[in-house]
Amino acid sequence: MRLKQFIAATAFAGTFIASSALPVFAQNFGNGLIRDVNRLENQATKTAQRQENQLQNIIQRADTLITNRLTSLTNLNNRVQNDSKLTSSEKSSLSAEIQTDINGLTTLKAKIDADTDFATARTDAKQIITGYYIYAVFEPKIRLLIVINNLQTVTANIQVLVPQIQNLINTFQSQGKNVSQLQSLLNDASSQLQTINTTLTNDITTVQNVSVNSGTSGAETTFAQVRQDIAQVVRAGFAKIRSDFSQMRTLFHELIIAGQPVSSSSATVQTPSVIITKTPTSTATGSPATITP
Repeated sequence: MRLKQFIAATAFAGTFIASSALPVFAQNFGNGLIRDVNRLENQATKTAQRQENQLQNIIQRADTLITNRLTSLTNLNNRVQNDSKLTSSEKSSLSAEIQTDINGLTTLKAKIDADTDFATARTDAKQIITGYYIYAVFEPKIRLLIVINNLQTVTANIQVLVPQIQNLINTFQSQGKNVSQLQSLLNDASSQLQTINTTLTNDITTVQNVSVNSGTSGAETTFAQVRQDIAQVVRAGFAKIRSDFSQMRTLFHELIIAGQPVSSSSATVQTPSVIITKTPTSTATGSPATITP
């Protein structure tokens, strides 16, 4: 009997204790769950804010990079349009290339500004460099093309003088004067012009074929070779032509001083001097010449 009473009392006590502890457990569990949810919400808010800050930072940096490049391209286009030695066709061709990049970068900027997540904005921002290479490839390419076009114009101007000088030599020869030295100098000048023309024609094709998609290594090698051609072949050729013309001027002066008759139509052709001037320091170096009649 006593055993039964003990068991019953124990069961009652356990039931009482359990029923008394359940609300406390439930409350503690609920409070812990709320704290966990709040903590996760705070973490999510901080993560979202951090990602938003990262997004805005990359958009801001990308906008700065693009704006700087658009300014450089605009200045380059003005350089092309204000170049008196470039023909209308050359200006149109160079400006078209520049405008293509201006349009592309403007479109890219609008896309980046509209990006809503960091990963997409970062991928788009990389295109500023890998898709255009404005400073490493495009701008040096255009500046080299300007230099080469200018040199071709100078070469063409000198070439126009060759037949005029030849006519003057022929006139002196018909009067019985010894013009062998004059003829030799003119032949050398003509040969130098031909070499310069061939070099410039090949170089302009090489530069035009440089693509921004090929990266910087190939472009840098090509640009270095073209600059070397300009320095070693073109400048040297112009220097030799200047020397030839200087000697011809002296010889012509001696023949005229000697009092030999020369027809007025031929005598009006003066042997020009050639002044080699360096272009202003720029990404592409070159040394186009100017003619001083």
